[in-house]
Amino acid sequence: MNNPSSMDDDLNFPPMVAARMAEAVRDVPLDAMAERFMKSRLLTRVRDHERGANTSTVRPGDGEWEKFSPRIKMKVLRREADGSSMSYLLKLEPGAFLVPHHHHHDEECVVLEGEVTIGDLRVGPGTYHLAPRGMIHEPIRSEHGAVLFIRGQEPSWRDTAVRETLRALLR
Repeated sequence: MNNPSSMDDDLNFPPMVAARMAEAVRDVPLDAMAERFMKSRLLTRVRDHERGANTSTVRPGDGEWEKFSPRIKMKVLRREADGSSMSYLLKLEPGAFLVPHHHHHDEECVVLEGEVTIGDLRVGPGTYHLAPRGMIHEPIRSEHGAVLFIRGQEPSWRDTAVRETLRALLR
């Protein structure tokens, strides 16, 4: 394994440097636990690769912000292949307002930046909010702007609770 001439050929090190490096690097056997851990990770990666499973990373500059409604943009992070749910970011500009809407599935939300008011509840960064399936979500407003992470069903204007919206506006 520590053949100075092959190192010299592959990496273009001068022969003297390659020989010294080969002397400094020795094979060290792994302890049994480290060997099992490494084997387990390797087999998991092979299995995931065969299934087509990959991790996914979306950096802040990646993806597209799309207009969702006046003063609100949405960036889709992930959609389930069967359309059952998705993960997305909502960016609310100052003064943004989401009308009351129905939830046919649980919806989870984490406030990442800014502050929003959900009905009469004011929440800020780090706050987790669950809107359970079957409920009508109270209006959401942001006086100064906010960014939310949401996991749930793809939002649809058909789920808007028109009567509830009118009641909220007339309060």
